[in-house]
Amino acid sequence: MAVTKRSVALDDDVAREVERAAGAEGVSFSAWLNDAAQERLLLLEGLRGVVAWEQQAGALTPEERAAGEVLLERLLVAAQSRGDDV
Repeated sequence: MAVTKRSVALDDDVAREVERAAGAEGVSFSAWLNDAAQERLLLLEGLRGVVAWEQQAGALTPEERAAGEVLLERLLVAAQSRGDDV
């Protein structure tokens, strides 16, 4: 995989926390930031998908949102019990 080097500036507190988290996970600072950026991009893609769906189907009702949150929680608990990274 090709990589692109960038110079970034982080708040001191954030940089210290990233350093700790990366060390705890046994990965480099750059690898940890790369994973965090990938997760954020997936989240944004999902949010855009919801907006696109709501434009076609109408906004989700509070009940539909609540049901979705219950389902998401159940899926996350199941994934964690399997040892998946979530």
